[in-house]
Amino acid sequence: MIIYLNADNGGIHTSEGNNGPDFKRHLEITQRLGQIGSWELDLTNSDPEAPQYWSDETYRILGYEPGEAKPCYRTFMNSIHPDDYDNVLEASALSIKEGREYDMEQRHITPDGRIVVTRSVAQVIRDQKTGQPLKLCGAMKDITEENEAREALERVNRDLSIFFEKVDEVLYSVDMQQYAVLQMSPACERVYGYTVAEMTENPLRWFEVILDEDKHIIHESDPVMRRGEIVTNEYRIRHKDGSIRWIWGTLTPTLDDSGNLLRIDGVCADISARKNAEIALINSELKFRTMLENSSDGVAVTDGNWQLTFASSSMLRITGYSAEDLLHTNVSALVHPNDLEALLEVRDNLMKKTAGTAQYTARIRQKSGKWIWLEGVSQNLLHEPAVNGFVTNFRDVTERLSHEEALKSANRDLKKTNDELDRFVYSVSHDLRAPLASLLGAIEFTETETDDPEILENLSMMKFSVQKLDGFILDILDYSRNSRLEVKSGPVDLEQMLSETVKNLKFMSQDNGQVDVRLNIRGQAILHSDSSRLNTILNNLISNAIRYHNPAAEDPFVLVDVSIGPHEATIRIADNGMGIDPKYHDKVFDMFYRVSKKSVGSGLGLYIVKEAVDKLNGSITLKSEPGRGTEFLLKVPNLNNVQSA
Repeated sequence: MIIYLNADNGGIHTSEGNNGPDFKRHLEITQRLGQIGSWELDLTNSDPEAPQYWSDETYRILGYEPGEAKPCYRTFMNSIHPDDYDNVLEASALSIKEGREYDMEQRHITPDGRIVVTRSVAQVIRDQKTGQPLKLCGAMKDITEENEAREALERVNRDLSIFFEKVDEVLYSVDMQQYAVLQMSPACERVYGYTVAEMTENPLRWFEVILDEDKHIIHESDPVMRRGEIVTNEYRIRHKDGSIRWIWGTLTPTLDDSGNLLRIDGVCADISARKNAEIALINSELKFRTMLENSSDGVAVTDGNWQLTFASSSMLRITGYSAEDLLHTNVSALVHPNDLEALLEVRDNLMKKTAGTAQYTARIRQKSGKWIWLEGVSQNLLHEPAVNGFVTNFRDVTERLSHEEALKSANRDLKKTNDELDRFVYSVSHDLRAPLASLLGAIEFTETETDDPEILENLSMMKFSVQKLDGFILDILDYSRNSRLEVKSGPVDLEQMLSETVKNLKFMSQDNGQVDVRLNIRGQAILHSDSSRLNTILNNLISNAIRYHNPAAEDPFVLVDVSIGPHEATIRIADNGMGIDPKYHDKVFDMFYRVSKKSVGSGLGLYIVKEAVDKLNGSITLKSEPGRGTEFLLKVPNLNNVQSA
């Protein structure tokens, strides 16, 4: 029987007329079940709108009901996905030109927007006499689901392959009849240090690397595995690099109907980090328990009614009671009556706040009957099932409180002494200096009333002694103020302060050979410091430079160079005076130290300077050589910026 398709009427014809309709129904059913549609394209008609033949299943594949759309070349080509359009044209043209069948996959876009993947097979029918192409006959099958299933399978296989290659655990299968490794993941090199090839060529290597003292674990689990039960073990191996590793492994055996072991499939992993953490935790718990039992502080746990449920061994040392003595005892029975109400209030407040803490100090009666002071911190852990109570850390502070009370008493005495000292300093500044000032005035008046050289010389020595004593009193006052008064920060006009200092020391310069005092102030920032202390520092340093000038120098001078920055001020006071031998440099700031017997003054000046610099959190350094002069480098913080930083 010959079957052919007629594009003119869209019908199906056979060489046996009566069987045609039955065969047509059979063909339609077959196409629908197989999701295969057939079609013809008349190559003798170039009109893209010319009707062509589509089977009912072709309509359905392209998203139409049979007869719903015009079966023409344009409708067919418009359904093709834009990305496949050129490939379809090229394959069709090549098939028509060379007369060969084409077989390709292509995508169609249905009217409702779905993308359908089809496989199309087509062949050219030619005129037997002229060889001219007459028709392109083809069939198409909807392979969308097959494609999706294939792609999904490929994705799964890719994912499994990546998983197998990248997983940190070793996956393996072993043929137990031939005892040959069937498969093993590359992770074996990370876990064991050996490659897959090295593990495969020696199937016993996995067992050989197990530490001898752990091989019994494998021997003991072997009968279990051969009974068909899943086995899980933990043991240690020696890695290829020589290190000891912990391995966790589980395997599933496969038995035949006779109970013979055919195959094992398993997984193993390096659990060294976890095991080391577990060991560290055990050691930590042991260490904690040891510390707890040997701590000088006590730890106690009480329930919601303040019944003791746990006490560390230090309870015995502190209270004289052992943990057994106090177990299930209400601790309130040990508290001093005068402290009980406050302690019960602490407990009630803790009951209201989960995980809250409270501190207290109370007296507790020891087993001997003696009252001691305990300081404790309690935490509400009633919500923690493992604790279910109040945890209290406590210590005996009886001795500390006695010392604190003694210290308070000493502080009261010290305050009284300081007050008396303040009165004494006030008395010194007024009651002692006033007679000296009167005496100095009397001496100066007497000097104007006599020309006797011997009397004048005696008066000069008396005047020098009075001035020296007055200077010493001033130094004592400076020291007292510096040591007791707080630092008071405020803006300091250094230029004005230095000018006044130089002016006040002018008479000293005249008495000491007209020492030239030079000032150089740089910087736009405003210095904030304690003006009183800074004035004391500058006055002492500049007066010393003038006092110990070099009489042999042609141009004796004192240079005061100031640089004020946002964070600190640098003050350099340099002179060309007598200088100080380096062997004395580390002593010049000591109290009452004088370089030589020729030195005048009390020996307090530089000591007060150093104390004042320290109060300002500054620094001072000294460079000096005999005959070449002295340089003090002073750095004081700009307190306004320091406080706001």
